[in-house]
Amino acid sequence: MATNISYGSQAKIPLDPFNTVTTVAGIPGAGAGLATAQVNISPANPASFSSRVELNGSFSLTALANSQFLVLIRRAGVDIYSSFFRFTTTTDIQLNVQWVDGPYIGIHNYELVIQNDSNLPINLFGPISFTATAIGGDGVI
Repeated sequence: MATNISYGSQAKIPLDPFNTVTTVAGIPGAGAGLATAQVNISPANPASFSSRVELNGSFSLTALANSQFLVLIRRAGVDIYSSFFRFTTTTDIQLNVQWVDGPYIGIHNYELVIQNDSNLPINLFGPISFTATAIGGDGVI
């Protein structure tokens, strides 16, 4: 039976999502850390020896025509998920990302990142959310 081992999340909800905007500069390689989450897969819990971490992120953005960028999920600064987006027209969209990680026992820090890959700015607005849920037990993996 599956058991929740640990849960971590961060949500950034501006009071006025239409006026509170984070801009990722129009410089290839420029990025912004959107949110972080931490889970603890404890060796004291027998369910930890057969575990996975489910990661879910959501944010909204406005991208100009010919914008391109990467959405990344990092564990301890190392990319474990990467998705490339390119828009041919000006676009307002909400993006959702989901990834399942199979980390070892211990404390794990995850980060949701957007990285610009064009010379055009990208405007991000809320709400921004990111969750990490460690699940373990028989038949989980």
